[in-house]
Amino acid sequence: MRKIAIALTALAMAGAAIAGMQGRLTGKVTGPDGAPIEGVVITLTTPSISTFKLSTKTDKKGQYALIVNDATINYRIRYEKEGFAPHEEQKKLSTADVTAVDVKLDKPVAAAPAAAAMSTADQAAVAYNAGVELLNAGDKAGAAAKFQEAATKNPDLPQAWQGIAVLAYQNKEWAKVLDAGQKATDLDPTLTSLYQMMAVAAEQTGDKKAAAEWQAKHAESHPDTPEVIYNKGVEAFNAKKYQDAAGFFEKAIEVKPDFAMAHYQLGIVSFNLKKNADAREHLQKYLELDPNGKEAETAKELLDALK
Repeated sequence: MRKIAIALTALAMAGAAIAGMQGRLTGKVTGPDGAPIEGVVITLTTPSISTFKLSTKTDKKGQYALIVNDATINYRIRYEKEGFAPHEEQKKLSTADVTAVDVKLDKPVAAAPAAAAMSTADQAAVAYNAGVELLNAGDKAGAAAKFQEAATKNPDLPQAWQGIAVLAYQNKEWAKVLDAGQKATDLDPTLTSLYQMMAVAAEQTGDKKAAAEWQAKHAESHPDTPEVIYNKGVEAFNAKKYQDAAGFFEKAIEVKPDFAMAHYQLGIVSFNLKKNADAREHLQKYLELDPNGKEAETAKELLDALK
């Protein structure tokens, strides 16, 4: 049986600022069930330097980190481990912040062997394979056409709808994201990586209720991500439950030490709890990580008041 590789696009979030033209890449690799995958090989190459190649592997927590000396050029990042469909994408790293790329690797979908007369389901598998190859080659339009062909031939192939949703998200085709993403998740509830995209798409179309529902599903299926933990802290802070908020922000920082806004919010909470030493520590850390951030002036004013 042939194997279908599944291409996913992960959302990136900026991290810590660093000096010079270096760039830092970090992230976490998980499987279809959301569990971390150890031993995934992450390889960086670039068309700008034919001899350049940099590799590392994920640890027991599925986490990885790489540093490149020149973050001004484009890099190709490939994630692969036996038993999972490989993932590859183009990325330009930030020279000012840590570039965080979390990736979900899926199990390959078995395709039908070549035959003189293939069923429509087999034809769909072949079309999907072709779409993945085109996507990895950078031909998004061609990949989108193949994913659509696969979904037309076999409407019960969730990966085809997933591919359509991901590319539609990149093109800001919000209604298409919602349609294809709904079909993909109905067919395969484990495709939780689509929830955040669905929330954004619903928000963009003005459906705040649907956006909140998709966001809640994302939070439920990804309870340990630093962003979800951080949002819980914000909710607790807004409810003036400062001790609870402090616990959430501390947990978010534990998971992601370079989470600038978590440090800022923990500084604010500590200030409200009259823990001045903690407030100074985290506000200073926020300014170190994001000196030009939107809350930089407020952080500086509070630090002056805490002297």
